[in-house]
Amino acid sequence: MSRLLIGLSVGSGLEGVDAAAVQAAGVGLDLAPAVSATVRVAFPLTVRDFVRSAVPGAPPPTADTTRNIAEAATHAVRHVLTRTGRSARDAFAAALLEPAHPVAPVAVPWAEVADRVAEHTGLTVVHAFRHRDRAAGGSGHPITAAADALLFRDPTSPRVLVHLGAVTGLLFVPAGGKLSGVAGFEAGPGNQLLDAVLYHGTRGKELVDAGGKRAVQGTCLEPLLARWLDHPHLTRTPPKAVHPEAFGRGFLLDTFEAARQLGATLPDLLCTATHLVARSVGAAARAWLPAATGPVLATGSGVRNGFLWQLVSQQFGGAVVERSEAAGVPAQARNAAAAAVLAALACDGVAGNLSVLTGANGGRLLGHLAPGDGRNWAKVAAWVADQTGEYPRANRAA
Repeated sequence: MSRLLIGLSVGSGLEGVDAAAVQAAGVGLDLAPAVSATVRVAFPLTVRDFVRSAVPGAPPPTADTTRNIAEAATHAVRHVLTRTGRSARDAFAAALLEPAHPVAPVAVPWAEVADRVAEHTGLTVVHAFRHRDRAAGGSGHPITAAADALLFRDPTSPRVLVHLGAVTGLLFVPAGGKLSGVAGFEAGPGNQLLDAVLYHGTRGKELVDAGGKRAVQGTCLEPLLARWLDHPHLTRTPPKAVHPEAFGRGFLLDTFEAARQLGATLPDLLCTATHLVARSVGAAARAWLPAATGPVLATGSGVRNGFLWQLVSQQFGGAVVERSEAAGVPAQARNAAAAAVLAALACDGVAGNLSVLTGANGGRLLGHLAPGDGRNWAKVAAWVADQTGEYPRANRAA
């Protein structure tokens, strides 16, 4: 049997929602997911302005802001279904993957967002995947590893995935995609650091260095880069996830103080920070994935940064670095597609976390369910009841 699942992912910058329609044949770890359509829906300007103005201790978003976020997610579901030529009646369930590293201290009530999506689409929504892993002693990162292995596995060729998102991540998927051979972790800083340097360096006038055009005009400050490469996170052995404060406010203050002492320009700082992102990826791959060979596939919004792309490519020597579209998964929709697969695993009674990577005490069924309308919920509930008759197999992905 093949099921249609809709994955939703909200990026750490809270700029919009990505949606992916995933056709999943099979059950559990025998899933063969294929991405059939993707869309991105931007949040209204009122939401983005609210996020950008948020400061530590800021009040939670208003009911209108939460509703606007949910409406954008609902629109994304409908839009991606339209692209597939299907309706919500044809879908099995939806999934919502919340931001892993939110750029602003905004306490969005994601459970309410999931409820609203379920209410307006009629689809059961699986969400809050990281919660159970954390309850079991894990970090909740990388929570999509098992799903990524199913999405990107190839029967004959191993693959190395590089995620250029808010932070950078590395994942090795062996030939055949056997989960016991998967290795991965969060390597270091990513777009969030680059955006923060630009935002503070321009006093809020610029948000994103499109294509790395400002960074490429600068000069890499090698003494500063060498100091940054000694950062505790970069030298710590996996399993590891980037702490919210690892490259946060304190790191930024030190960065601009160093720039003042060196007489550096903003392009110099951006150039050096971009080198840091790339070199942290390369150093981590060489240190902790030394046997990881095969094609290198890049995902995340960082694929649009030509300067970063060039520097990351240099870190892998002669290996060809391609966008993940080469494997059938659009680079900016990787997390949305993974969310759909995580929802399928949860409904199939199979653990969605890889505890060896997250640090949890074992494999766990992931996610909370926001029931859809009566017809959809009856279908999902009947499926779950049938697949979870032998509950101990929930630990298979551990």
